[in-house]
Amino acid sequence: LEKNYIILIPSHNELDSLRKIYSSIRRVNLDCFIVDDNSTDNTNFWLKKNNATFLKNKKKMGYEKSLIIGFKHILKKFNYKYIITFDADGEHKVKDLKKIIEFQKKTKADILICNRRSFNRWSEYLLSFIFNLFFKIKDPLSGLKIYDSIKLIKIIKKIKNNMYLVDIIKIFKNKNYRIINYEIDVNKRAGDSKVGKNITVNM
Repeated sequence: LEKNYIILIPSHNELDSLRKIYSSIRRVNLDCFIVDDNSTDNTNFWLKKNNATFLKNKKKMGYEKSLIIGFKHILKKFNYKYIITFDADGEHKVKDLKKIIEFQKKTKADILICNRRSFNRWSEYLLSFIFNLFFKIKDPLSGLKIYDSIKLIKIIKKIKNNMYLVDIIKIFKNKNYRIINYEIDVNKRAGDSKVGKNITVNM
């Protein structure tokens, strides 16, 4: 069991894929914390039935806010050295976790960003290109990352619930913390993108 790592999964009405992911993560002996973003598909009932460690938002907060809520809860209540964010839609591969963790151990990354070889929206291509050009960071919107808890604790007061995850990367960059990329393949999403693909979303 990797005692130093916990998987943080935000989920809104993704029970079909979430239960497969949760079972797979438990089989590889990793601890898991779910933020149920006020789902209406019996996610809450299933999590209770399976004795999962979770928090339920009283109202729908959205993907990014749910992750920030999860960070703050884990840092306050638990004592893990690293937090791994993982999406509930089946895009990421549980089998990749072992090699990702090993790579993070070797590089001692403060944030390990698992950059995808393919994207869901053209804005993600554009943002990845811009971040790589200016900061040598690929795919800042990737949902699969490893964060050093000690570094998160140092900046937690700067992390507001209305921030985006790219804002956290920016804070880490400004602090000269170690940000490293690791390239991964992804599965096709189970269902639609969490935020859609239309022009407004991309902008």
